[in-house]
Amino acid sequence: MKHTVVMGIAAALALTAVSAQAESFPTGPVTIINPYAAGGPADLIARTVAEGMSSRLGQPVVVENRPGAATAIAATAVAQAKPDGQTLLIAGSPTHVVTPALQQVNYDGIKDFAPVAMVALVPNVLVVAKKSGITTVDALVAKAKAEANAVSFASVGNGSLPHLSSVFFSQQAGLTMVHIPYKGAAPAVVDLLAGNVDMGFLNAPPLVAHFDSGDLIALGIAASKRSRKLPDVPTMDELGYKEFEMSTWYGISAPAGTPAAVVKALDDAIAASLQTAEIGDKLANQGVEVFYMPSAEFTSYLAKDATRMLSLIDAAGLETK
Repeated sequence: MKHTVVMGIAAALALTAVSAQAESFPTGPVTIINPYAAGGPADLIARTVAEGMSSRLGQPVVVENRPGAATAIAATAVAQAKPDGQTLLIAGSPTHVVTPALQQVNYDGIKDFAPVAMVALVPNVLVVAKKSGITTVDALVAKAKAEANAVSFASVGNGSLPHLSSVFFSQQAGLTMVHIPYKGAAPAVVDLLAGNVDMGFLNAPPLVAHFDSGDLIALGIAASKRSRKLPDVPTMDELGYKEFEMSTWYGISAPAGTPAAVVKALDDAIAASLQTAEIGDKLANQGVEVFYMPSAEFTSYLAKDATRMLSLIDAAGLETK
């Protein structure tokens, strides 16, 4: 009986400590670590969200860029940080699923993180060059089916979302295509414009200027809804390719073990920030869509996305660790 009472007192004290921590959170600046270099979509999203969070949390929210090792450097730093909500990660499938599957890393992309909230996505667009003469997905599929390996597709590297998006497209359409990996979106776009590669599922932001000029044609959006920036481009689902949600999503996560009350405080600050028209317009103007999910939904989405990505990695024939 005495033992039970002692355990009950200990549990109550622990709960009180967690509650006190949540009430005092944050005790200083909150850092969002970005696994990519400055200037990209993740940087834009992180800094925009950080600005909104700061005013609601009453503390500065700063963004620190730590690129390298296919996003593993940043992810490792957050996974090993003190679980107090002061150090966060902005990341997507590459960090949480693909990199841990393809190389040795010092973190578990699922177990070592507490998902806080999904914040945004950057639509991946099925794009072709105007000079190709192709104006519809049906025409592209017909060309690819006429002869195996007659169509090539660009990606930003083996295992990247543009790579896996094209693999998914090949599966659904019954195609055999040639993969041409590039070291980034810029060289991929150059070769698309030159006609050296036929198509690609690439992030919208670097393509928008070429859509405006007419040099590139957007055939479909790999997202659940149309893009505010490209409202006339149908989703792949509308075109008959079901559950084709292959856009680059970004979520905010904390280290595993972060108190639930702290996760909720962060989630609430993010939700309030993303509800403002100012933030939505700022992101939309750069081809980024607000895509908010609270912690519980984000956790479920991450698990589902991991299963799908691992299946596509297997279908792509990529060697896992």
